[in-house]
Amino acid sequence: MVRLLHVALAGALLFGGADACTNLLVSPGASADKSTIYAYNADSGSLYGSIGLYPATFHPPNATREIWDWDDSVFLGVIPEAAETFNVVGNANEHGMVMGETTFGGLPELDSHGTGGIMDYGDLIWIALQRTKRCVDAIKLIDALVQEHGYASDGESFSCVDGNEAWLMELIGKGKFEKGAVWVAQKVPDGAILAHANQARTTTFDQNDPDNVIFSPDVVNFARKIGRYPADAPDADFDFSAAYDPVTFSGARHGEARVWDIYRLLLGKTDEAAGKEFEEKYLDYVRGYDLTSGRMPLFLHPPEGSAKFSLTVADAMSLMGTRLENTWFDNRGIDRPDVGAGSGHSAYRWRPLIWKDTKGDEFVNERTVATQQTSWNFVSASRPWLPPAIRAIQWWAPDDSATSLRVPVYGGITRVPYHFADSVGQLPGAAVSPKDAPKADALNPSWDSAFWIWNLVSNLCYGERAQLVTEALREEMGPLQRDLLDKSVAFEAKVVQEYELAIDESNAAKKKSIAEKATAFCEHEGETAFYKWRHVFMKLFALTRDGFTIGKGTPPQCVPGGTKVGCTHRLLPDVAETGYDAGWYDRMASVGEGADRKRAPGGSSCGDECGRLEEHKRLRMNKQRKTKWQAIQSS
Repeated sequence: MVRLLHVALAGALLFGGADACTNLLVSPGASADKSTIYAYNADSGSLYGSIGLYPATFHPPNATREIWDWDDSVFLGVIPEAAETFNVVGNANEHGMVMGETTFGGLPELDSHGTGGIMDYGDLIWIALQRTKRCVDAIKLIDALVQEHGYASDGESFSCVDGNEAWLMELIGKGKFEKGAVWVAQKVPDGAILAHANQARTTTFDQNDPDNVIFSPDVVNFARKIGRYPADAPDADFDFSAAYDPVTFSGARHGEARVWDIYRLLLGKTDEAAGKEFEEKYLDYVRGYDLTSGRMPLFLHPPEGSAKFSLTVADAMSLMGTRLENTWFDNRGIDRPDVGAGSGHSAYRWRPLIWKDTKGDEFVNERTVATQQTSWNFVSASRPWLPPAIRAIQWWAPDDSATSLRVPVYGGITRVPYHFADSVGQLPGAAVSPKDAPKADALNPSWDSAFWIWNLVSNLCYGERAQLVTEALREEMGPLQRDLLDKSVAFEAKVVQEYELAIDESNAAKKKSIAEKATAFCEHEGETAFYKWRHVFMKLFALTRDGFTIGKGTPPQCVPGGTKVGCTHRLLPDVAETGYDAGWYDRMASVGEGADRKRAPGGSSCGDECGRLEEHKRLRMNKQRKTKWQAIQSS
C-alpha cells in the first residue's frame, strides 16, 4: 500500500510563531510519515529569492561547465561537465534528494576565497544535485571536486536528505596552505533530528563507523600541520569545531542560540520538563557568557521514556518561524521593557547585530530563526515510496519564514511557476527565459514578482504595528496554507492511483507524464497563491492605514434601488484610533522624553462649559460625534 504524506497545520500551533542561515534535518524515524524532512532558511539581504531550474540533460563529450561564486557572483573558472545531469528545481532534484547549507566561516587563515580554487559552496550544492541520487554519493562528489579543482569558500555545513537518510557534512578549505579541504560527514541517527546555524557543530566523532561517519583522510593531520592540534594527542580525541571553528561569543549568541530554540521547543513538545531542563542547562552557553560550560548535543533524541518524535511538515514550518519568544532572549518588550521593540512589540531588530553606543560600548541584537532578511525558505519532504518526479516536495517561499505562505514545488517539475522564476538565476545555469519570469531583481521591484509581494506582506509585520499585523496575518495565512497542504495530498493520491506502477523508474513515458502533471499542478497553485497573497498585502495595508485600525463599519452600504433606511450611500469603514498601549504612553509621557511640552493642562479655568466645548471640539476635529447618527424612519 502506497503511503502518502499527511500533514496537519494544526501541528504548527504547538510552537510559537551579514548573511546567515538556519537548517533543520529530520530523520525518517523522527517524522510522522517516515519521510526525511529538511527545512532551510536562506538568509541574505542581497539575494533575490527565486526558484532556479536546471533541466535534465545529456551532454556531449568534452562539454564544460562555468563556475560562478554564489556569494560574490564573480566568475571562478571552468570544469568538465558530466555526461548526464538530472533535473533540479530549487534545492531538490528529480530523484528526491534535497540539499542546502549554513556558513560557519571558521579560521580566517583557512578562508579559501581568492586562493585560486574554483569550487564554491553554492556550485557544489547544485552540481551534487544534478549528478547524484543519494547523500552519500553527494558527499563523495563534493570531496572529489574540491580536491581536483580547489575550494573557493570558507567553512560550510552542508545538509542533505534523500528519502532514506539525512546527513550533515562540515567542510573547511585549507586556505593558502594547500589545495582542497578537510571535512567530516555524519548521518542523523534514525529517530533523531539535527539543527545547525552558522557554527560548526561537529566536535569529536566516531572514526571507526564508516556506515554513519565518513571524513577526509587528513582531517586530523592537517590540523596538526597548521598548529591547531597537538602532535602527540590521540586521533580519537580530535574535535573538529575546536580545531577549525572555535565557538566565539557571536557563534554562541547568534548561531547556537537558534539551535537551542529549536531543540528546547521540540523537547518541550514531547516532555515539558525535559524541554525546560534543556533550556536552563544550556542558557549560559548560548547567551555567550560561558563558552566552557559544554556544547549542546549534535543530535537531539526524544527524552528517555518519552514518545518518539513525530514531526510533520507543518511542525517544521512552525519551528523555522520561531523568534526566541518566551525565553530569556525575548525582545518583544512584552514581559520587560525594551525600547528596540517599539510600540508594536516587534521581535525584529534592524542590522547590524553588534552595535555601539556613543561611548563606544558594544551591544547586541538577537538573531532569531525567522529573520527579516531571508532571501527564500523552504520545508521539504522526501518520500522514497512516491514516483521520482514527486518524491521530493519543497514548500517554498521568498522572504521571512515566520510571515510567508509556502507554495508546493516538486523536484521533478520542468517549468518554474512564473512569479517565482528568475531570468538571471542564482547562478547562470539556473536562469529561465526572460518571457517566463517577471522583470525584477533584488533592487528593482515588480508587482508580478513573488519576492517583492512577499516582502511587502512581511514588512507590514515589522515596526509600530508589528503585533497587530502579525496576528492578522496568521489568520489569513493559516487557512491558505492548510488548503495548499491538503491539495498536495489529494494530488499525490490521484497520481499514484492513475499510475499504479509509476515508481518504476525505467518507464520513461510514465515518468514524463507524471512530471508534466506535477508541473501543471505547481504552476496553477503557485499562480493562485501569488494573487491571493497580493490581496492579503492590500488587506493588511488597509488594516493599519495611516496609523488607524480599520475594519468593517456599520451601518452597511445602501444597495442601488433598495431601501435608504439603515444604510449609507458610500462605504464608511470603522476607523479606530487604537494608538499605543498603556506602557508605551507611559514611556512617551516620561521625564526626558518631552513630558512637559506634551502635557495638556489639567482642569479648566472656565468650568464645565469649557470642558463641554473641549470634548466636542476634539470629536469634531476627527469628524466624530458623541452619539451615532440616528437614521430616518421612512424612505
